[in-house]
Amino acid sequence: MGNIKNMSSKMEIPAYVSSWTDEYFHKSAFEAPIKYPDKKIIDFLSQFKKKESVKLYRGINKYNGENYIGLESWTYKKEVASRYAKEIGGKVIEKTFKAENILLDTTLLNKDEKIFLGYDYKIDDKEALVII
Repeated sequence: MGNIKNMSSKMEIPAYVSSWTDEYFHKSAFEAPIKYPDKKIIDFLSQFKKKESVKLYRGINKYNGENYIGLESWTYKKEVASRYAKEIGGKVIEKTFKAENILLDTTLLNKDEKIFLGYDYKIDDKEALVII
């Protein structure tokens, strides 16, 4: 598999990046094992994060309370976190993260970039992948 060209911005997203993000987005929701991204992936994704600290929310439940790979999905929307917490009687937590702790902020992706990276959900959870 080669690079994927984003038609709207002419950005090339390397296949090694899109295959990792696609796996993360489709397996992490089911708490399936995922490998931590290597330095090349981290370096590429660094262009998709804000320069300042961000306040995020996470819905904690019995399935996602423990971190296994050093990454977690958080959201800008308290309602989204609440939805995940309520599914299994959990709780919502909030935290402010420094820019260097964000791996990928999906709010900075355009529609094509989201699709190429595997963030192809019908409902946009305004997600950020956080390095823990």
